[in-house]
Amino acid sequence: MKFRANDDWALNYGDDSANATLEQNGANIKIPSGGTYQIKLYLDKPDYTYSIEKLSLDGRALFYTDGQSLEIADISQFTEGYALTKYRNVTTAGAAGSHPTFVDNDFPLFRIEDVLLMKAEALLRSGGSSSEAAQLVNTVRQRAYGGGTAANVNAADLTLDFILDERARELYWEGHRRTDLVRFGKFSETSYLWPWKGGVKEGVSTSKHLDIFPIPASDRGANPNLQQNPGY
Repeated sequence: MKFRANDDWALNYGDDSANATLEQNGANIKIPSGGTYQIKLYLDKPDYTYSIEKLSLDGRALFYTDGQSLEIADISQFTEGYALTKYRNVTTAGAAGSHPTFVDNDFPLFRIEDVLLMKAEALLRSGGSSSEAAQLVNTVRQRAYGGGTAANVNAADLTLDFILDERARELYWEGHRRTDLVRFGKFSETSYLWPWKGGVKEGVSTSKHLDIFPIPASDRGANPNLQQNPGY
């Protein structure tokens, strides 16, 4: 890369010595590897200088925002709220799936990251090694951040709330969230709210009986000895 003024190569700056000091018509500045960088140009000194820093971004943040609003006023409108692009209905060769609505992709039921986070949670709940728990969590986060350690957490910072959030970041759309919220005591009768919880835009606390699903009428019809779960 190089810097140029007014979108014109007639006045451009590069770095002949690779020392972060710019020279007019200087050499191209090498970017060491692919990724997302923060590049700053400093013009407040006689010698123009610059800095290049590779950002540590969570590769799991797969959001589609074009034409989408962050807030959801009407849950029936797909353009309200950010869409997620965790799954794509394409083959390994990039060809479209066989049906435009129903996907061909296999659904992940059990992943090593789930095992690592479960063990970290168990260690915290049982009073086990917090340093081991942090190592397990960091194994997951290092993969998510492209192999780097910039997003690692310390044992002292690791809490059950952090584990719950990390499971949301790692396992969203994999069928874990409701069960996780129930296990952490945040699904019902709690101040832990989210938009449209309980069918209300601002979110409301819900009844404890919703922690357990109702027994389907078809099952109770097939077996009259079954008793419906409380609250239904």
